[in-house]
Amino acid sequence: MKKRILIDIYYLHVAQTGIRTYTESLIEATERSGKDGPFDYIISPKYSSLKSSTFFKGKTPKWKNLLFQLLYFLRKAVVLPILTYWHRSDMVFSPDILSPLWARGVKVSVLHDAFFWENPDHYNPHWRKYFLGLLSFSLRTNAEVVTITEYSKKQLQHYLDLPKLPIHVVYPATNVAAKPESNVPSPLASPYFLHVGVMEKRKNLVTLIQAFDHFRKAGGYPDFKLVLVGQRGPRRDLDDYENVLQEIDRLALKEQVILPGFVSREVLESYYHHASAYVFPSCSEGFGMPVLEAFSYQLPVIISRQGALMEVGGDAVIYPRDHSADAFAEVMRRVVQDVPLRTSLIEKGNKRLASFGGQRFLDDLEKCFLRML
Repeated sequence: MKKRILIDIYYLHVAQTGIRTYTESLIEATERSGKDGPFDYIISPKYSSLKSSTFFKGKTPKWKNLLFQLLYFLRKAVVLPILTYWHRSDMVFSPDILSPLWARGVKVSVLHDAFFWENPDHYNPHWRKYFLGLLSFSLRTNAEVVTITEYSKKQLQHYLDLPKLPIHVVYPATNVAAKPESNVPSPLASPYFLHVGVMEKRKNLVTLIQAFDHFRKAGGYPDFKLVLVGQRGPRRDLDDYENVLQEIDRLALKEQVILPGFVSREVLESYYHHASAYVFPSCSEGFGMPVLEAFSYQLPVIISRQGALMEVGGDAVIYPRDHSADAFAEVMRRVVQDVPLRTSLIEKGNKRLASFGGQRFLDDLEKCFLRML
């Protein structure tokens, strides 16, 4: 008889970035596996209903945020545990970090990173204390953890202080593959560097703007542009949008730094296809999906010296000697000037993608499930 795994996707009501990508990739992988796999998967709530629901999505008033938090914690404390008995599940899998406080079967939390501990100033202190208290409680009994890089595993082992808690590393699926050449014209008449993502402080975009300014002035590239695709951070205390605008004004780069905001998939693909290189200067990441996205568009990728990004990128990325604007500018010049280097990075990026395929993700995850059960 197949084991039954209940997957809690309630957080998709509000998820925007990494957790959303991870959860949707997991759902798609289980759907592709059909009924031939070793497990029966129960998705709760129904994915179709969550996709059509907009009540908690977008820019919401404070009362909606508070209502979601209340419903979310109620689900983890009461509703989800009851569902594990209703569905007779052997495991409850939570891709949104927090496992139910009690449950039938093994409880598995996906902890994507250690941001809660590394960046406490990014969260409301009362909410953070309550959330981490619930997390610690849920992990102390019949629980295991899945994380997405060896770097994250080491950080979590340090911060969780639960030496007997099993932590497994399973690389997530990318849902990307090498993209064919596009016949769509370039969105810009000039060559440009590209960054895609929400404008949060941890993304280090102010340093990127400064590095771009150094690159243009010292390297003799007045025609180059910098394109920062993405919307402002979803939380006011994490948002870096105003600082980005101020730095652009201070350096007189209004014509050189392009801020398209949130764009359609078609427009985003045109930016990817015609960029000279992708730059990811983030100081804090649990994985770094845009690195793999850029690989799929045959782009050389520049990252910061950050553990998760270096692990995901492997030998297919290049990074500066430190986090300074001068160091980033130097690497940006190398990537533009050194054609053999660009070619090598692109070839290695194509090979690196093979380690992050959707079927491999599910196979590795199911091997973990078999060990846990």
